Amino acid sequence: MALQFMSPDRQRAAEHRLFTALAKTADQVRAGIIATARRSLPTRLRTPHAQVTYLHRRTGSTRAVADLLGVHPETVRRYLKGLRKHPPAAFAARLETAVRSLYRPRPRISRAQIDAAMCARGLRANVRGTFGFSSTGVGSSDDPRERWLNEDLTRETSRALVAAWHASDGARALDIVSQGVCEAYFRFDPGMVAEMSHLAYIDFEH
Repeated sequence: MALQFMSPDRQRAAEHRLFTALAKTADQVRAGIIATARRSLPTRLRTPHAQVTYLHRRTGSTRAVADLLGVHPETVRRYLKGLRKHPPAAFAARLETAVRSLYRPRPRISRAQIDAAMCARGLRANVRGTFGFSSTGVGSSDDPRERWLNEDLTRETSRALVAAWHASDGARALDIVSQGVCEAYFRFDPGMVAEMSHLAYIDFEH
């Protein structure tokens, strides 16, 4: 495929850009998984007693919890002791909001989870590079030109790209993304060969 006309210096720079873009995307996926975890309280923090106890443990005092919730400290003590179990709706809402504001889970996120989320729908590649083509059916591009392309990679291509990244195989990763972008943009006919001779910019959406 496509990279035979890329100079060694350009290829090294392109591999760096590509791997940096994939690492950035993985970081975004990780942050998204953590944000999702924070939006959903675990079962252990669903009851008023558990929530007040959690706030008491995080803030360190009954007075601090009372100030946070806008109630008298004695109200907090009664929930801590289990003497009150069914808060009014307004108080229950303030209680849950306060817990969510302090809840900072640290979920164990594996590389496999991140990879699966990155490739679930296929990565969208936003690329600025120099592309050309030749084809037995529609002629050829004698003067490859720089193009801004925004193309959706298939799930299979995305998984292969991520695998090459983890293997630190820059040449393979470049070949995969080049082929994936070219196939999506040029809509290959059987006799078409497309090539990317320079990669100036790339990022991904997932």
